[in-house]
Amino acid sequence: LSPAGTHPVAQYLGSVDGRYGAAFLDPPWRELFGRSEPPPTEPFNVVGRILAYVAGAGATHPLPVAEAMLTCKHKL
Repeated sequence: LSPAGTHPVAQYLGSVDGRYGAAFLDPPWRELFGRSEPPPTEPFNVVGRILAYVAGAGATHPLPVAEAMLTCKHKL
Protein backbone atom coordinates (compact mmCIF):
# COMPACT_ATOMS: atom_id res chain seq x y z
CA LEU A 1 0.00 0.00 0.00
CA SER A 2 1.63 3.21 -1.09
CA PRO A 3 -0.60 6.30 -0.94
CA ALA A 4 0.59 8.90 -3.41
CA GLY A 5 1.39 12.56 -3.14
CA THR A 6 0.23 14.59 -0.17
CA HIS A 7 -2.44 12.11 0.93
CA PRO A 8 -2.86 12.20 4.75
CA VAL A 9 -2.15 8.46 4.99
CA ALA A 10 1.15 8.98 3.15
CA GLN A 11 2.04 11.82 5.51
CA TYR A 12 1.31 9.64 8.54
CA LEU A 13 3.33 6.71 7.20
CA GLY A 14 6.23 9.05 6.51
CA SER A 15 6.10 10.34 10.09
CA VAL A 16 6.35 6.83 11.59
CA ASP A 17 8.66 5.25 8.98
CA GLY A 18 11.69 7.25 7.87
CA ARG A 19 12.43 4.88 4.98
CA TYR A 20 8.89 5.36 3.65
CA GLY A 21 9.25 9.13 3.90
CA ALA A 22 12.60 9.09 2.09
CA ALA A 23 11.29 6.84 -0.67
CA PHE A 24 7.84 8.29 -1.27
CA LEU A 25 7.56 11.82 0.09
CA ASP A 26 10.35 13.56 -1.81
CA PRO A 27 9.41 16.40 -4.24
CA PRO A 28 9.91 14.43 -7.52
CA TRP A 29 7.63 11.62 -6.28
CA ARG A 30 4.95 14.09 -5.15
CA GLU A 31 5.13 15.97 -8.45
CA LEU A 32 4.83 12.78 -10.50
CA PHE A 33 1.70 11.61 -8.70
CA GLY A 34 0.22 15.08 -8.18
CA ARG A 35 -0.34 15.62 -11.91
CA SER A 36 -3.73 15.25 -13.51
CA GLU A 37 -2.13 13.65 -16.59
CA PRO A 38 0.71 11.14 -16.68
CA PRO A 39 4.05 12.43 -18.01
CA PRO A 40 5.09 11.29 -21.51
CA THR A 41 8.03 9.40 -19.98
CA GLU A 42 8.64 8.10 -16.48
CA PRO A 43 11.27 10.43 -14.92
CA PHE A 44 12.55 7.71 -12.56
CA ASN A 45 11.98 4.03 -11.92
CA VAL A 46 8.69 3.92 -9.97
CA VAL A 47 8.54 0.13 -9.79
CA GLY A 48 12.19 -0.05 -8.73
CA ARG A 49 11.61 2.42 -5.92
CA ILE A 50 8.63 0.44 -4.61
CA LEU A 51 10.49 -2.88 -4.87
CA ALA A 52 13.51 -1.44 -3.05
CA TYR A 53 11.28 -0.24 -0.21
CA VAL A 54 9.51 -3.61 0.09
CA ALA A 55 12.82 -5.52 -0.10
CA GLY A 56 14.18 -3.50 2.82
CA ALA A 57 11.06 -3.82 4.95
CA GLY A 58 11.26 -5.87 8.12
CA ALA A 59 7.76 -7.22 7.56
CA THR A 60 5.13 -7.01 4.87
CA HIS A 61 1.45 -7.84 5.11
CA PRO A 62 -0.31 -9.09 1.98
CA LEU A 63 -3.82 -7.67 1.94
CA PRO A 64 -6.72 -8.52 -0.35
CA VAL A 65 -7.61 -5.54 -2.54
CA ALA A 66 -10.82 -4.85 -0.60
CA GLU A 67 -8.82 -4.53 2.64
CA ALA A 68 -6.15 -2.36 1.05
CA MET A 69 -8.60 0.26 -0.22
CA LEU A 70 -8.92 3.21 2.13
CA THR A 71 -11.32 6.08 2.32
CA CYS A 72 -10.00 9.18 4.00
CA LYS A 73 -12.17 12.19 4.77
CA HIS A 74 -10.24 15.37 5.47
CA LYS A 75 -11.10 17.23 8.66
CA LEU A 76 -11.90 20.89 8.16
